Amino acid sequence: MRIVSKVLWTLAFIAATFIWMVLFEHGFSVKGLTDGTRQELQAIGGWFSGKK
Repeated sequence: MRIVSKVLWTLAFIAATFIWMVLFEHGFSVKGLTDGTRQELQAIGGWFSGKK
């Protein structure tokens, strides 16, 4: 049960860090968050699929 807790805390930390960095890079607004999240997720998806 302890490992599940550690995994969940790690995932929460990664998600919070991702959102925080998107806000810093794309602006502290709802539009900046939504558009920036879309752009960053596409970039991450392209990175894993081998596209540049």
